[in-house]
Amino acid sequence: MNDKWLAAACRWTARILGTFLVFGCVFIAIGEGMPNPLTVALAMQIMFLAFALILIGILAAWRWEFVGGVTSLAGWCVFIIGLAISPRGLTVTAVILAVPGLLYLASNWLRRKITIQEE
Repeated sequence: MNDKWLAAACRWTARILGTFLVFGCVFIAIGEGMPNPLTVALAMQIMFLAFALILIGILAAWRWEFVGGVTSLAGWCVFIIGLAISPRGLTVTAVILAVPGLLYLASNWLRRKITIQEE
């Protein structure tokens, strides 16, 4: 029974945090004016793609937890590799972007564990 509550807590925490992150990123992109991704350097284009994968994964995980979580974390890994060559390096914001994907995967794992135990 505790696993059901923990899975639900992981899922809803990921959904709430992910929604805030997606809306926050959209509001910042609108407010600051997003540059044309085709006119920036290749490294920046890869960062845009990675960031888009993170956001798409967060949104997709509302329906498909595993696929969305994996997509979000894959985009996050590419994003972190891009930050590794950046002079700023890893920031708290970059780490927070991984949390929804990890929580979605934890929720999916807990739900599968419950299903296996019930069989």
